[in-house]
Amino acid sequence: GGRVGKIKPGMGPTEDNDQFTEGQPGSGGVRTVRSLWVASSLGGVNTMSGQIPSCIRVLQKTDPRDAEKNLSHLASFVPEGLRDELYQRADVPLKIGADKDEDRKYVLSEHNRDGDSYRSPWTSKYDPPIENGLQPSDRLRSIELDLNVAFDKYREMYFGKSSVSSVYLWDGSGVGEGSGFAGCVCIVNQIDDEGGQSYWNSKHFVDAGSPSGGSCKYTLTSTIMLCISPDDDHKSSTYISGSLVRQNQREFRLTEEKGHIVNIGKFVEDVESEMRSEIDNVYIQRTKNVVQMVRTERSSGPTQGQQHTKVLNEAVLAMAMSRKAKVANK
Repeated sequence: GGRVGKIKPGMGPTEDNDQFTEGQPGSGGVRTVRSLWVASSLGGVNTMSGQIPSCIRVLQKTDPRDAEKNLSHLASFVPEGLRDELYQRADVPLKIGADKDEDRKYVLSEHNRDGDSYRSPWTSKYDPPIENGLQPSDRLRSIELDLNVAFDKYREMYFGKSSVSSVYLWDGSGVGEGSGFAGCVCIVNQIDDEGGQSYWNSKHFVDAGSPSGGSCKYTLTSTIMLCISPDDDHKSSTYISGSLVRQNQREFRLTEEKGHIVNIGKFVEDVESEMRSEIDNVYIQRTKNVVQMVRTERSSGPTQGQQHTKVLNEAVLAMAMSRKAKVANK
């Protein structure tokens, strides 16, 4: 496994992307990934720097439920020296761990991993314990802890008590107070209802620049992965799964270090609300309309078809009446 120290500020998806699908459980899979990779390679992406973005694009076009399996197959095509970066950049469903000292759950991701151990955002200890595990600076650790407390309230308000959130920060190239930093806000809301596997995953990569003139510029790259799947007994049921990626930049007023907490919190809340509305109003509603049309009884006919027929009949009748009036006038 890689070390979290290799993660660079802003690491993650670098462009807006959305891919939502609906279909039968078990569709897609490794065969699709292999064919897409071959097509991408034949397109001329053979450089070391181009392979990682190509893998990310392939992964974004596949079913998020198969993300871990597909990522493993994609990694076999990448030189060993690039695999750590691929695992750090790729979006896969998040998992949950437990901090036994604090009796609290936290999110497991590539951004709190060092080897095979994961760092808790509450105690900053690694599980399993390791020596010389990578840690944020004291200044950044203080901000990280306050952000975790703030987002713990945020996720409970928006997603309920069963959800889990974690915030991880790492130092940028600068040193000392006022230097830039990067981090990741992770939120997991997993529902296991009667065998069904449904979840909401959101990851927000934030890159905070060095303050200048009483303000600070933030770049936020947000990824939402959503899966709504029934239990395994309903093989013919339709599922919805997909991912949405958006990148935004904003500049906020900053007069003290603790101001990062308010700025990042507001930025994430605004962007996540916009993306949630986009998913609901565009993808979910469109799928509901399609399913409703498919399930309409043939005897009654589709509503759109009835309206279209009515308009045509009225047009034909109007034309006939017009011709009849012309004949009468002659």
